[in-house]
Amino acid sequence: MKALFVVASFIAITALNGCAIKNDETSLHGLGLTYKSKVEKLENGDYTTSVESAPAAGRISGATGTATQIATEYCGSQGKGMKVVKMETDSHYLINGVAHLTFQCN
Repeated sequence: MKALFVVASFIAITALNGCAIKNDETSLHGLGLTYKSKVEKLENGDYTTSVESAPAAGRISGATGTATQIATEYCGSQGKGMKVVKMETDSHYLINGVAHLTFQCN
């Protein structure tokens, strides 16, 4: 019975460990992990990035803040300002916060 519990726990932890975004970089933010995707250019010329943050990394506010920071730094590296086109938020497994940011550099 104990072995069955250990196996079931391992399977549950492994299943809940996946990311809701394309994880290009993982970092520690506060006391929790933040998973980040690289900035990608869309067909219409806009850019997009996504972030997933654990509760100890700020959950939704941590994800939106980090996505905004990534976009601002990306545009700043081109000598431009960042303009938010769309910010969508969600949760992953009702625990982590997820933010998908579409933006322009101008």
